[in-house]
Amino acid sequence: MNPSCPNCGSLNVRLKPLATRACGGVGAVTGGVTAATAGTTGAAIGTAICPGLGTAIGGLAGVIAGLLTGALGGAAVGHAIDRKIVQAYHCNDCGHEFAA
Repeated sequence: MNPSCPNCGSLNVRLKPLATRACGGVGAVTGGVTAATAGTTGAAIGTAICPGLGTAIGGLAGVIAGLLTGALGGAAVGHAIDRKIVQAYHCNDCGHEFAA
């Protein structure tokens, strides 16, 4: 449940995604590091299916999967941190920023 704005009393407030963005970035970097392995695995699978084009497509799919998995996982952890620990809010009506 979102709190009300202490400035204007509005319930039209949103959680500021501070940790979500930071952890998403860290997750993307971590995913990028593991994407090399995923790209190699994807290229090996692609080569087994269709040498040449399959190698390129499989390698690219592995890299993208590694990046997305890392970014989404990091963002999920960051969102939990925002909700449970940081609790920074922004009022969409008056623009006031506050902590719950």
